[in-house]
Amino acid sequence: MDKIIYIRGTYSKEAQRIEMEVRENLNIHDYKTICERLAASLGYSQKSIDEAFGVAKESTLKNNKQILND
Repeated sequence: MDKIIYIRGTYSKEAQRIEMEVRENLNIHDYKTICERLAASLGYSQKSIDEAFGVAKESTLKNNKQILND
């Protein structure tokens, strides 16, 4: 199991540390999904995330549901 860790450099009322455990064999699409979730957990709005990462296609949404179930 691999980890993606975000540590905030300065103190704020927001999360100071976010740690996500991920599969070792992530493909680029799964990695994008993880990055979108990290952005959401940091408090970015869905609109900002969609603008930065692009809106997911229907096939990507189905694959994301499978990632959650794995």
